[in-house]
Amino acid sequence: ASLAFSPDGKHLLVTERTTNDIDVFNVLRGGLLSQVQTHPSAGTGAFSVTFAPNGTAIVSETGASGVNTSTVSSYKVQAGDSLNVVSSAVPTLGAANCWDVVTPNGRFVYVSNSASSTISGFSIGSSGALTAIPGTIEAANPSGSTNLDVAISADGAFLYSLNAAAGNIGMFAIHPQTGTLTNLGTLGGLPASAGYNGIAAN
Repeated sequence: ASLAFSPDGKHLLVTERTTNDIDVFNVLRGGLLSQVQTHPSAGTGAFSVTFAPNGTAIVSETGASGVNTSTVSSYKVQAGDSLNVVSSAVPTLGAANCWDVVTPNGRFVYVSNSASSTISGFSIGSSGALTAIPGTIEAANPSGSTNLDVAISADGAFLYSLNAAAGNIGMFAIHPQTGTLTNLGTLGGLPASAGYNGIAAN
């Protein structure tokens, strides 16, 4: 479903949606990859993976079918390309959590619950442990928005969500100390349900 390099460039992680596994590769000299080391996901429905600046790998998990079953887990890559689970399947209180994004300073991670049109927030500890920001659900788009991917501005001040079904972009301000989100509304003008995937912010 996705892949990400560790901040030091030494490891590549890949999530497997069908098998619910996470693959770890060591990046060798010249860019070649080592043989894969495969590990089971801590939660159900491993989807996207991203790294925090401190080397913590964070995986969004869509969860089992049902209402608000999505979770998020964190890992540390250990010697021998093994994965150590730090936080296992922390509830996002939303449904169909697809993508996640980390603030540039590495303090917070936000996950996009596409089926419930909400965004959940977590603080990232120095050990990689995830702690829900009070309330967990930090923002909501209009019902039926199907917010898929999310992105954060380079200065860490704003978060944007790609609302694929609605054909608009959700805009949120990030509180620098608490990580809470303030809804700034949406900007439309895109065709609804046109198959949008992916968003980036400068």
